[in-house]
Amino acid sequence: ADGRELWRIVAPGWSVVPQPAVGHGLVIYNHDYDHPELIAARLGGHGDVTDSHIAWRIKRGAPSTPSPVLVGDELYFVSDDGIVTCADARSGETHWVERLGGNYSASPVFANGHVLLLSEAGAATWINPGKTFSVDGTNEVSGQTFATPAFAEGAMYLRTDEFLYKIAYPPGR
Repeated sequence: ADGRELWRIVAPGWSVVPQPAVGHGLVIYNHDYDHPELIAARLGGHGDVTDSHIAWRIKRGAPSTPSPVLVGDELYFVSDDGIVTCADARSGETHWVERLGGNYSASPVFANGHVLLLSEAGAATWINPGKTFSVDGTNEVSGQTFATPAFAEGAMYLRTDEFLYKIAYPPGR
């Protein structure tokens, strides 16, 4: 309410781009652009809670740019170089790791019961959420795609370096 600091975690790094995910009493965030790491911190406490409130850390496959997305108990994230991971949000235990290839700046998005991963080259991979890796489909758009797609009123809005797409079903919606 007044802007006073309640608690903090001291971690090295600079130029943090991603947004944190919050759930299960944790804030899960990336830090350090050059040597990315995901940290899950328990909410609450006072002052420096670095030693007392970190629940887990993941370095392998941690992204510098894309934000993680929380879907139920699972956390999904994709590294800048195309390694997608599903981990238990509470424990940090990895369920699976898969290499998609390509480079990624857009954050994973949960929409219509799927996790969408969009490469910078416009390759979209739709995965089924869960503890086993399962691709439901793929498609592509032309142009470079750095921005995370947005979803509203049954449509997906996707910006490339060439166009702004509105993808909806049925068409014209």
